[in-house]
Amino acid sequence: MPYVPYHLIGIMLIVVPLIAQVVVYRIVAKYLVEIGASTVFSTRFLPMIFVVINIPLVLIRMDPRMFMAGSPRHLIMMPYYAYETLSVAILFAALLSFLLKLLLRPFFAWRRKRVSAQHHESTPASRRLFLKKAAIGVGAYTFLGAMYSIYSRDDYRIEDVSLRLKNLPRELEGLRIVMISDVHSGLYMTEEDMSRYNEEVNKLNPDLIFIPGDFVTTKTEEIIPFVKSFSGLRSKFGTFACLGNHDFFANPNIITEKLRENGISVLRNETQELEIRNARLMLSGVDDGEHARFKKVAYEANSLDTTHILLCHKPYYFDTAVAGGFDAMLSGHTHGGQIVLANLPGFKLTPATLVSPYVSGKYYRGDSIMYVSRGVGTVGLPVRLNCPPEITVFTLEKKS
Repeated sequence: MPYVPYHLIGIMLIVVPLIAQVVVYRIVAKYLVEIGASTVFSTRFLPMIFVVINIPLVLIRMDPRMFMAGSPRHLIMMPYYAYETLSVAILFAALLSFLLKLLLRPFFAWRRKRVSAQHHESTPASRRLFLKKAAIGVGAYTFLGAMYSIYSRDDYRIEDVSLRLKNLPRELEGLRIVMISDVHSGLYMTEEDMSRYNEEVNKLNPDLIFIPGDFVTTKTEEIIPFVKSFSGLRSKFGTFACLGNHDFFANPNIITEKLRENGISVLRNETQELEIRNARLMLSGVDDGEHARFKKVAYEANSLDTTHILLCHKPYYFDTAVAGGFDAMLSGHTHGGQIVLANLPGFKLTPATLVSPYVSGKYYRGDSIMYVSRGVGTVGLPVRLNCPPEITVFTLEKKS
């Protein structure tokens, strides 16, 4: 089974921020020249300032453990990532501005011909001043918003969700399932963080615990702090999981082995018949993406006339689950968008919608239901905007 090397992701996580730094540097240097700043400062000291600012980037990539707890995490890593978020936002804004200028160039050329030279020369200074002030204001807002999002990214919510299932045996009504998704053990999710989530899940007194993938971020060894933190999960009828795409970026076989050694049943294209309260429930789990075997688990699940629940990391396969006869599909992967610009009625304004219409919450197809969790971890940057982490508590109900 081929593994995706995490080195490609690691290179991207270094290259993109560095490109963003170059863009920010050029913008700042140009602004200093325009306001008449000293040439010595612009050409000598400014590059040194940018080098010093980016020392945390180099140190974090060399040995992230030095920033994973205590004062280094709060005083160095978090402010740096807020700054990095700002710089990446500026990079994408610059790219968008360049594309818009390219598309609108014919219009501006036509407009210049129609505007008189006198009118054209009467306002550029005030217009530039306004644009500079606006840019500074937007930059400050983005930085402060990033700081707030970073420090509040662990302010999770417990979502109580009723799952009304058509084929649910009466004996299973009121069954409580707690789901925690997309933990992403690593630099942004320490053993201390995960231990806190372990305690919160246990406080909810679950009958079952589900974890639909992404235990690690990129490295196989990140599963060690995960199992140390979550080996104490307690439920009446067991803890079940499937693997996510980030688990395949690492070594899924080793991750599976470590999870099973610590009491977590990993369903890899498998179906398990659960006997609960003198009733039976068919629980299936598939591997991620191209490794999934939907037909196999659907055949196994339909061997028994009862409720069929599918654990599938990515929500993109909801129609496939419906075609396979599953009553419910439980997923994660999207982080609820992680950065949500606006929560509109029936729609979330987030880049995640460019990939899939399934972002978070409930979705329906006939008698089947899918729930997509916002998860608890982050990827790329430790930022969550209008998208708090989530521990989900499902209560099973009979759909008449």
